[in-house]
Amino acid sequence: MGTLHIVGIGPGNDDHITPSALRAIQESNHVIGYTTYIRLIKKHIEGKEITRTGMSEEIGRARVAIEMAKEGKTISLISSGDAGVYGMAGLVFEVLKEMNWKRGDDPQIQFHPGITASVSCGSRVGAPLIHDSCTISLSDLLTPWTVIEKRIESAAQGDFVISFYNPASGRRQRQIVEAQRILKKYRPGTTPVALVKSGYRKREHIVMSDLDHFLDYEIGMLTTVIVGSSQTYLYEGYMVTPRGYSNKYEMETGKVKEGQRKTFSLRHEGDMNSRLEDLKKEEGENFKLAKTYVTPTDSWVTPKDIHDKSFVTKKDPVQSALNALSILDKGPKKEKKVEEERPALPIKTTNPSYLGWMEGALLYFDGKQYFQIGEFKTPCDLSKKGFKELEIYKDGIVRELKKVNDVKNDFEFLCEGGGIEMAFNLYEKWAILRNKSISKRVGRLVKEKSNKVLLNQQSYHDIRWLCQMPKEIWEMVREELLKC
Repeated sequence: MGTLHIVGIGPGNDDHITPSALRAIQESNHVIGYTTYIRLIKKHIEGKEITRTGMSEEIGRARVAIEMAKEGKTISLISSGDAGVYGMAGLVFEVLKEMNWKRGDDPQIQFHPGITASVSCGSRVGAPLIHDSCTISLSDLLTPWTVIEKRIESAAQGDFVISFYNPASGRRQRQIVEAQRILKKYRPGTTPVALVKSGYRKREHIVMSDLDHFLDYEIGMLTTVIVGSSQTYLYEGYMVTPRGYSNKYEMETGKVKEGQRKTFSLRHEGDMNSRLEDLKKEEGENFKLAKTYVTPTDSWVTPKDIHDKSFVTKKDPVQSALNALSILDKGPKKEKKVEEERPALPIKTTNPSYLGWMEGALLYFDGKQYFQIGEFKTPCDLSKKGFKELEIYKDGIVRELKKVNDVKNDFEFLCEGGGIEMAFNLYEKWAILRNKSISKRVGRLVKEKSNKVLLNQQSYHDIRWLCQMPKEIWEMVREELLKC
């Protein structure tokens, strides 16, 4: 059976061709490609059979490569950049489909990715692609201009950093002008624009300009035009698009800004949390959250990892987290212990409080007040649970309840302390609203790591250690043990 290697050679210089691509070329009997790309790798293909073709002969190249590979040969069909980004990979599949080729048929297909132009050219001018970006080819040889125009409009409106491929040629001069016109409807003329011609090649030429003036410079088929977003700026001659860290952190100290939390969604006007209630009303019974998380089976750190000295630093919070990990045991047990192996021990406490599940949310009782923490998994009639609602805190993540009848509610966990502050403390450690599957995983972990105790002849899992543990340390523990 023959092999067809579909190879991306990156910019074309040796430093930026992957070892996989080089191996494919070296083991091939025959190399097929556009004449310019063949020249870029000429020293790697000495002594091999070579087929060169010009522009607009891509179908012929793909068909010849497939037919030769079907004869039992090993063929490399090369593209610059990545063959899967405006390269030959898609065309090969179109020809294979026409031939009714199936997986397992001759030839076998192997892919070798390369560095695409937006990435290589972006690295020559700084860090323009750090946030959301897209690539758009301005060539209308195969794609209607009306389609391209719509894509530019959408990308500009969405504030993407845009890398334009094939921006102009001898016959296509107006398309890049139209692209500028569309972009200026949404971005200021001072928006940084980089023009990178032949990036990482001998004739490389780079111009840093802006949206108002970039058309004053030469632009051709070998140029990649990178247009910044509304957030992109120039610093010391480099083009930089910020990722958004300054929205959440103080850049001087690295501390989290007031009202924000590490590893949680950015809090701002119109964020997803603020929209959940409206979405529930709009979607009704169709409202749902993605079940992204599953119970981990292999994500626990091992005892060796937990006590590895490389984890230890002089920073107190990290050291405290390591101590907490040790307290919480050394990972999951291979066999689940039965209840008889963990007898409940009598204890005394002067300020007990209690926690249990209630239809996917948590029910918390501090001896005086009842609180619902988080939201119900499915709609629930509170009166059937023996309660009515008194007050709602912070968009419904905690609700104070009043007991109106003696419907029994089982409490699994023993806490210590009380009031609304403890309710919020438990909410933040259980992450009920963020993702209900996380709350279940946290619950299993807490239950497994807590001692069984007896209080007033009732058995509970003693989680007073969790109530007292600083939130920052618990987040470290949770990240290590549950990866969430």
